Amino acid sequence: MISWFMEQTLLLSLVCVTLLISHRFLLSKIGAHYTYSLWLVVPLLPLADVVQTLLPQYFNWLSPNQTLGVIQQYYVQAADTASMSSSLFKLLYLPYLYAAVVLVLVVNLVSDSIHLQQLTRRAKPVVIESGKLNVFIHPNIESPMLVGLIAPQILVPSSFTLLDSHQQDAIIQHELYHYQRGDLWANILAYSLTIMFWFNPLMWCAYRRFRQDQELSCDAQVTANMETDSKIAYSKALLAYSQHAPLSMLHTHYGDKTILKERILQMKKQHGKNTLVLIGVTLLLSVSALTLNQQAQAGDNQSHTQAKADGIYPTIRIEPVYPIEAAKEGMNGYVQLSFDINPAGKVSNVMVIKSSPAGVFDDSAVTALEQWQYQTSANGMKGAQVQLDFVIHQPDASVERIQVR
Repeated sequence: MISWFMEQTLLLSLVCVTLLISHRFLLSKIGAHYTYSLWLVVPLLPLADVVQTLLPQYFNWLSPNQTLGVIQQYYVQAADTASMSSSLFKLLYLPYLYAAVVLVLVVNLVSDSIHLQQLTRRAKPVVIESGKLNVFIHPNIESPMLVGLIAPQILVPSSFTLLDSHQQDAIIQHELYHYQRGDLWANILAYSLTIMFWFNPLMWCAYRRFRQDQELSCDAQVTANMETDSKIAYSKALLAYSQHAPLSMLHTHYGDKTILKERILQMKKQHGKNTLVLIGVTLLLSVSALTLNQQAQAGDNQSHTQAKADGIYPTIRIEPVYPIEAAKEGMNGYVQLSFDINPAGKVSNVMVIKSSPAGVFDDSAVTALEQWQYQTSANGMKGAQVQLDFVIHQPDASVERIQVR
């Protein structure tokens, strides 16, 4: 599980950094709608990995099938500090720390939900044409917002009644577009992913930028056909509510002072939106996520030994745990194993053929190999063999190895 988190963290970090660094360029070249849609690749990455793991037979096209002809050999390395790091891990109870932080963030989410429910109960209805949603006014909020996952409604501050009819209509249309697009559910998904990877600061930066791009996209939708005077009036409405900038995942935030200037300037650059293009971008991102995960799983696992000529390779290799006592004593060894691979690439019937020292590394090797995932094939493979060499010291750089932390 830790290996999966680290692998996904690296991939997500790469994607988030790319989108954050290129954000200004993307916004100026392709506009707010398409820039916002690019964030879809972030949840697609871990989802693609899960789908590939559960349904490997449907992704055979991502890697060619071959037949296993010779025993494959992999190195399992223990660093000089293996025993120290293992003891430190147990001492710090990192899984419990991770769960504790997740719990705190979830409690914050629940608290947010309760607070919004209290707001909506004290709000008073406003007689205004708003399509499918009801509009309520509340004196204790500072900016218009869309709230409610099950029964969405629009909340507006008391000052909303002081705006002219054009400004009111533009604000209502802005929140309606959030509703039509399902942005509240998208925010829940984005925040849930951020909770999963809370230890990665790039995920929090990406989440913030995602929410801001969401507002830019709604601005682009509402002002697409506005005249200049109407855009000026809309900008004044943004300015009036610019002091409200919470990033709650359970409501939209119309007034965000951190991107006020960006929103006003963006209204001058209308790039338009094409539904077919958005669908195409979504499909492209989905395929890219699948391919990127496949490369991450298999790209570094290709053997540089004799197995490369005619063997199939594991697309997922779980790192064996180097026994702590063996690491403390500086003990090296190896385990030769026999196993079967079914057509879906799952490993079964793992048996130890030979090991040295006998019994020292056997359990670790068997436990890890049972979790490996091989390439899919028509008939699978019976009696495949692999050798795992457990070594303390760093082997030659040209020899493949599995890093065990």
